[in-house]
Amino acid sequence: MTPRSNALSGADLRDMMAAGAACIQEHAGSIDALNVYPVPDGDTGTNMTLTLRAALAYAGEVDSSAGAVSQEVARGALLGARGNSGVIFSQFLKGFAAGLADERTMGAAGLHRALTAGADASYQAVAKPVEGTMLTVMRAAAEGCTGGTPAVALRAAYVAAAEALERTPEQLKVLAEAGVVDAGGQGVVAFLAGALGKLEGAPVPLKVAPAPADGVDVAVAMQDFLHASAEEQFGYCTQFMVYGEGLDPDAIRAQVQELAASTVVIGDENTVRVHAHAADPGPLLSLGALSGTLTEVHIESMDSQHAHFRTLHQADASRPQRALAVVAVAPGEGIAAVFRELGAAEVVSGGQSMNPPASELLAAAQRASALHVVLLPNNPNVVLAAHQAMDLSEGLISVVPTESVPQGVAALLTLNPDLNPEETMEAMEEARHAVRSGEVTVAVREGSVNGTPVQEGEAMALLERKLAATAPTVNEALAALVAAAAPADGSLITLFHGTDISLPEAREAAEALRATHTGVEVEVVTGGQPHYPYIVSFE
Repeated sequence: MTPRSNALSGADLRDMMAAGAACIQEHAGSIDALNVYPVPDGDTGTNMTLTLRAALAYAGEVDSSAGAVSQEVARGALLGARGNSGVIFSQFLKGFAAGLADERTMGAAGLHRALTAGADASYQAVAKPVEGTMLTVMRAAAEGCTGGTPAVALRAAYVAAAEALERTPEQLKVLAEAGVVDAGGQGVVAFLAGALGKLEGAPVPLKVAPAPADGVDVAVAMQDFLHASAEEQFGYCTQFMVYGEGLDPDAIRAQVQELAASTVVIGDENTVRVHAHAADPGPLLSLGALSGTLTEVHIESMDSQHAHFRTLHQADASRPQRALAVVAVAPGEGIAAVFRELGAAEVVSGGQSMNPPASELLAAAQRASALHVVLLPNNPNVVLAAHQAMDLSEGLISVVPTESVPQGVAALLTLNPDLNPEETMEAMEEARHAVRSGEVTVAVREGSVNGTPVQEGEAMALLERKLAATAPTVNEALAALVAAAAPADGSLITLFHGTDISLPEAREAAEALRATHTGVEVEVVTGGQPHYPYIVSFE
């Protein structure tokens, strides 16, 4: 591959995409830090990295045409997409592949056609496209792509995308207020920069947008990095945190790479997160324990997982198929137990900063062994992946787009074996709109929500995802949240307390609410969710 080549092979295209993915991964922390909201879900760079990793792993070391390579990459991205940014980018890759259908090589005209089809597919994937986002940057890249050699065309696309990225604050007020560019758009520019550097044979200096004006500690922003990752077929997905003083992330990364594959190690001198795939997780855990205090250990066997789309479509013949089943996404073990008790056939772990990919949702639907499966995503960042799983399921899955745990519980309470799928969907839709959802969390960075400034460390009360109040403590924020909800007499409030709140503490908070709001019933449930001390349901 040379800059003067007029046509690129499938191997050339894959190498360019791999370089683009590497560039996003290199800057993932900075991209994540561009999140303009102080809530702990700013993982745009992470989700794009994991989506591309899954896409490239699916394609493998193919030696085929440009069209075939792009098709395999697109299919892997569809299965491995995580979070809204990952899903949108997977749609871009799907359109890109359609633009190269049946093409053996890719020239400048093919690149322009692929970028245009990719941008069109991305816009179509979003119900209400918003300018000033990664969509705008994708379209600018397509419109800026010129003729000549592929290198000339790609550089023009990169320059146009970078210029569009700089203009995103002019299109979205929330970006202007925070003094940042769009995180997804920055990811797109990073991808193009990496691909262009590979094509031209020299790294492209990437201007990474600065963090929000008030300053963001990238290491803190990345503490929730990789609660989920693209799986390999064998071994153990091992993840943990190391806390200590004088930690050296680079040295730890080098040691981890000697012990495992698919490694990501990020952090600072006080906090390091490790993700790796290994046949034996023991040496990794020993390394972590020797480096500092080992916490948040999560080990998952991947032996039974399958890498290819066709395998995910194989039903379990040993289990009788029921007429209808429900698959729910849950952010904590306690909430997962509630969903199971209410009749969910399968529960997928996921939520803020741990968005499950479409492949995991599809696999859970297959394990449910039903003629039809209703999927409850229970988080706004999982809804797009749920719809992607539905599109891949060949009619198996329907989605009720629940955006919170309370909505998911309300929907599942309507489950009736006597109803057909259409009637079940109608009942669930009605139920999810009848419940109100609240959350209490702690700001991980300075920023603003709905135009209200929020300081790092402040407790935030969110009612229907809108900021209701801020407070010095979690309990004060909870009280403000309930006051903002103004529950009527006879209402039921359910507190799902997270890992940062003990059961006695939650019960004490519930008692205080009962004393303030007489006539209202308050129930406490151990949710086990991270990041959110309380998830609150108002019925």
